[in-house]
Amino acid sequence: MNYQKTILDNGAQVILVPVEGTKSMTTLVMYPVGSRYESEKMSGVSHYVEHLMFKGTKKRPNTLKLTREIDRLGAHYNAFTSKEYTGYYITTDVNYAQISLDILSDMLFDSLYDPKEMEREKGVIVEEIRMYGDNPLMNIDNIFEDLLYEGCPLGRDIAGTEKHVLSYKRDEVLKYRDTYYQPSNMIIVIAGNIAPDITDLLGTYFENRKNKSNARQKLYKPFCFGSAKKSDRFFVQQKKTDQAQLMLGFPGFMYQDKRNIPELVMSTILGGSMSSRLFIQIRERRGLAYMVRSGSQNFRDTGYVFVRAGLEAKNIQKAIAVIKNEIEKIVEKGVTKKELEDAKTHIRGSLTLSLEDSSAQAHWYAQQIMFQSEIKTPEEELTLVEKVTNEDIRRVARQIFKWDEMRVAVIGDVEREGIRF
Repeated sequence: MNYQKTILDNGAQVILVPVEGTKSMTTLVMYPVGSRYESEKMSGVSHYVEHLMFKGTKKRPNTLKLTREIDRLGAHYNAFTSKEYTGYYITTDVNYAQISLDILSDMLFDSLYDPKEMEREKGVIVEEIRMYGDNPLMNIDNIFEDLLYEGCPLGRDIAGTEKHVLSYKRDEVLKYRDTYYQPSNMIIVIAGNIAPDITDLLGTYFENRKNKSNARQKLYKPFCFGSAKKSDRFFVQQKKTDQAQLMLGFPGFMYQDKRNIPELVMSTILGGSMSSRLFIQIRERRGLAYMVRSGSQNFRDTGYVFVRAGLEAKNIQKAIAVIKNEIEKIVEKGVTKKELEDAKTHIRGSLTLSLEDSSAQAHWYAQQIMFQSEIKTPEEELTLVEKVTNEDIRRVARQIFKWDEMRVAVIGDVEREGIRF
């Protein structure tokens, strides 16, 4: 797949990714800033800023005018905040390319940040925080990362706490926004059926915007791990639920680490599909859980590998024993030739299907330019997957699966004393 990378006069990076056979065009603007960039006092402000971009602009002075103009296009649009980046996207029929870039640039450069709207939106975010807190399936990741990275910003909830959100001052929020929301800090990815006049449109709506003098990039505290003491590597959030959520994991690799490729193949075999080892052993053979899966999360300077399951509280101990047993088998013997072949075709097939969507293409390239030393196309990534051997998997498994570094988090009606690991 071909892509074209350019840099606008104001420093904004642009990647054009043409996709054949589609009539849609996705414009994704990413900023390399998220919750780990925040001071403790301003916890959650990246997410708050993301919300405020939809509250009206100079040209479209309130939420209704802004969203109605997007909705009339039949567009898909949204925004998201993570610990390391914030993104805004709009996918439309390519015939609406001009208006979609107009709207997106208007939001990012000319949002009003009306004081009344800012106060009102605090209530919205408080309810969002409560929604996640009330849903163990959505909240177990937060609990686990807080346990693993306790003591550094990487362990904090992306949305902050209710107390943090309600304490924001307008001038502090604007100062934070102006520090990071600069053209020189933007990554603009346009994927799909790219409008023929896209260069002119980018010039009109993005290139003529100026940087401010206090622009900064990549200011974040390095990661740290929480206490390695066994009693500190285990956390139970008591909650009256019929089903408990279990998440256990181990320190892994940062984005640029080459070991992520064999780790991906290994995790696919361990718990990445309905024919994976954990799915068969925990769900099909023993009926302990409906949902069980393994995977990984990467950051700029660290990462982790995890296993998750939703199950009855009394079955947690049995599930942990099965998980440990399956992990030890991979460490000691690796995987079979058939498993290795099937995992590679599974990864190719699922990646190919996901990238038929122009917004997924945009997200792929945005992450590549943000976190990798050089851009890899999906096909280049799959070529590396094809080269993974059983010995690669065993080597990576030995490096990851260290029992004295495992963290275990549980949400549910569970007694801490009843769980051993």
